[in-house]
Amino acid sequence: MVPPPLTSFDDRVNALLDQMSDEEKVGQMTQVTINLILKDPSKPWNEIEVDPDKLRIAIQDYKIGSILNVAETGAYALSQWQDIIGKIQDEAKKSRLSIPILYGIDSIHGANYIRNAVLFPQATGLAATFNTTLARELGKISAHQTRAAGIPWSFHPQVDIGRQKLWPRLWETFGEDVKLVKDMGRAYMEGMQGDDLTSRENVAACLKHYVGYGLPLSGQDRTPAWISDRHMLEYFLPPFEESVRAGAVSVMINSGEVNGIPGHANYHLLTEILKETYQFHGFTVSDWEDIIRLNTRDQTADTPKEAVRQSVMAGVDMSMVPFDYSFYNLTLECVQDGSIPRSRLDDAVRRILRVKYALGLFDGNNAWPDSSALDTFNKPEYDATNLQAARQAITLLKNDNNLLPLSIDRISEANKLVITGPTANTLTSLNGGWSYTWQGTDETIYPRNLTNKTILESFRTRLGTSNIDYYAGSSFNTLFNIDNLLNAVQQASYILVCLGEQAYTETPGNINDLTLDEAQLQLVELIKSRTSVPIITVLVEGRPRIIRRIVDLSSAIVMMYLPGMEGGQALVDVLFGDYNPSGRLPITYPKYNHHLSTYDYKWTEVKSGNNIDVEFEFGHGLSYTTFSYSDLNVPSEINWNDQIIITLNVRNTGSRQGDHSILLYVSDLYRTVTPPNKELKGYQKLSFAPNEQKQIQFTLDRHDLSFIGIDLTRQTEPGLFTVTVGNLSANFTLVGEDQPGS
Repeated sequence: MVPPPLTSFDDRVNALLDQMSDEEKVGQMTQVTINLILKDPSKPWNEIEVDPDKLRIAIQDYKIGSILNVAETGAYALSQWQDIIGKIQDEAKKSRLSIPILYGIDSIHGANYIRNAVLFPQATGLAATFNTTLARELGKISAHQTRAAGIPWSFHPQVDIGRQKLWPRLWETFGEDVKLVKDMGRAYMEGMQGDDLTSRENVAACLKHYVGYGLPLSGQDRTPAWISDRHMLEYFLPPFEESVRAGAVSVMINSGEVNGIPGHANYHLLTEILKETYQFHGFTVSDWEDIIRLNTRDQTADTPKEAVRQSVMAGVDMSMVPFDYSFYNLTLECVQDGSIPRSRLDDAVRRILRVKYALGLFDGNNAWPDSSALDTFNKPEYDATNLQAARQAITLLKNDNNLLPLSIDRISEANKLVITGPTANTLTSLNGGWSYTWQGTDETIYPRNLTNKTILESFRTRLGTSNIDYYAGSSFNTLFNIDNLLNAVQQASYILVCLGEQAYTETPGNINDLTLDEAQLQLVELIKSRTSVPIITVLVEGRPRIIRRIVDLSSAIVMMYLPGMEGGQALVDVLFGDYNPSGRLPITYPKYNHHLSTYDYKWTEVKSGNNIDVEFEFGHGLSYTTFSYSDLNVPSEINWNDQIIITLNVRNTGSRQGDHSILLYVSDLYRTVTPPNKELKGYQKLSFAPNEQKQIQFTLDRHDLSFIGIDLTRQTEPGLFTVTVGNLSANFTLVGEDQPGS
């Protein structure tokens, strides 16, 4: 089920609109940061206080409709949040029309701005599970903990597709494949919103960043993207369309520009496609300070007032201003001089009010926090689900001679497990950006308890301190105290080298070279030069950093992505065989800096002397057991209107239980627009006991074979197709007439 359509609230919305002044309407379009209503935003988190006078000015004088964020000192306790939100709504209640404030927050991997909330794997790690049921469940947990604070709106999920490996927000995406991003994004959104937005278990989702943000040509954040209309329609828009049509109620706009037009001034994308073609009845919100940047950065507007006019007329409904009331003043000027028609003003406000009504903020005490949530905020099953997500995300990239799982009997005080590397003893790297603070780099802010442990702490809990030698070996970019480490590794049973990235997001995460830092590569090389003891390389990273130099030096390689608070325990469980790894790469892992291809490359990239040479392919992921595929059955001829029923048998041929994702690809062999070599069209994640066989069925139709044609419409052409599942493939012919739009 999905919540009632937003237009079902229009009678109530229009009745309220009729009572509103221009000032009240413009206020609803204005969103400011919490800093504007605090006594001193620079104070420690536990000393933050709302300033009643500043709050009164914001709501009574400027009539603002929305507030967001935390101050720079980071996340607040649940009780603090309830106090803050309560005071805000109390003040809103005193306004002439008592319109509640819509508070928004970046809950992007759990309720990450509430202390002691469950922090999940970041999106790319979640995508590696290929488990939409799990994504939906994490969306539910995030919504429950966010709404417990009295916050009914979360800026997630990120459904822009991640195909630029350098981009510092790659890890916020569900990977490079359009189907995977569509499915995971929709599942997470449905988990957040549920079937009743008025419930205090649910929040309004916000799809972001519409659209094309994830393909900056330079790889730098908020820099220009050049995306053809065909590429936009084929890859970048479908995930947004999928979730909009499934009921998402808000959309955040791309901070960058596409083909020379800033996202916040793009009438074609915001109004013609999103609002008209997709019939989106919710509202759009700018990203941080991006409307004024049409003047100060993008230079499409010669004055701040023109920036406001451009953005509102393009289709921006709410401005994340966030530091002042300039948007309010300038929009009011534009309305009064006619450069923004009142019909457009009413359209924007109507969209915002629809969502407030849909959330039940006008009903009873729904706008206020529920004090009983203090007792139900954390549940044991939340940590268990989070651990399961971290386990399922972990992707085994290499396992020479079945080194893993480790033999605990080989580890002793005489032959210790040596742990080293810059990500071995830090929670910041496990969680990444948007973790209690914007950048997530403050180690002191993380709560320490039985479930929040670093990799090192998790192994010490399992093995005891006396069986482990720990030497940092290097920071992210500098070797230090290396001699003691090099002596210790010679007597080790195993060597666990934990590499990767410090936490980051957005512009602070910009890099010019995808190669892993030199000090970290040297760390592995120096260890290998001193010993033949097997090295297990663990990657804790938001982007696939190039590791070509150390792949052959590592007996095993484990990709953790950014696994969240349970990452350390999940790694212990996987390395000792308590959980059989089942993750698969949702991105192509590159081997070279200037060869950043995706799995769905065109045939010209591997013909006529060209080649694709990657470190690990999209969908790669090993297990401690083995699976065989057999008896692939695909009808040789499919009629135009028939379903395509594909079956095969999958057997666990090993001695261990294992979860396994079966991926189905389809190749269109000939069509009028050059086809990719293959496209993911289906996947299923199932659990197999030793020697268990299951018959798997996939059901497709001609719409799954469609593409963006020469005339930029979606169409399906008859012809020859190949289905590939694992090592099996079969051809079929689609019979029928060319059907534009089919």
